Amino acid sequence: MFYFSRLPFHLARSPYYRSAFFYATNTYNLSEYVPPTYNKLRGPLLSKERSHVGNLLQPIWNSWNQKGVTIVSDGWSDPQRRPLIINLGWGLKERQVEKWNGC
Repeated sequence: MFYFSRLPFHLARSPYYRSAFFYATNTYNLSEYVPPTYNKLRGPLLSKERSHVGNLLQPIWNSWNQKGVTIVSDGWSDPQRRPLIINLGWGLKERQVEKWNGC
């Protein structure tokens, strides 16, 4: 939920987040479930999700050796005037963000 919806990790520190989860788990008889904490979200769960996404993208990355790829870079600045840089890998059928760097 956090990664797919791009929710900030500090939401896990909110008392409303916890009470909403406890209400939902009690309503559906899942009282043993404990929602992920801030530290778990930004540590082991994030690493696990990154590995999962990497495994899903591996066939695309492997196809670049056979089909070829074009690397495209772009940059701009955010509202606070900090530079943002994005690198894209553009294959035959798919586009993949290879690296994003918020400088």
